[in-house]
Amino acid sequence: MSSTMEKMRKAHEKQAKAIRHKPGFDKVSKAFDVEYAIAKELHKARTKARLSQVQIAERMGTTQSVVSRIERGGNVSIDTLVRYATACGGKLKVQVV
Repeated sequence: MSSTMEKMRKAHEKQAKAIRHKPGFDKVSKAFDVEYAIAKELHKARTKARLSQVQIAERMGTTQSVVSRIERGGNVSIDTLVRYATACGGKLKVQVV
């Protein structure tokens, strides 16, 4: 590994460690984990339905860019999740585990 790459890696590790120790990191991290898990499930449902983001957007009455944001883990309402699931031909099911 080049010395520049090694310096960048060490700087990244130092920055990541500092961020993990900031107040509120755990709360934000947990929220991100939930949003990411939801986004992953939505993408999986769309792929299973063999639909494009444009097709989902048309069925939801929105734009492809909104669907992309939803699939990246954007903060979305339950109503939006229901509309997305319906557009995929499914139903929204929420579980507490």
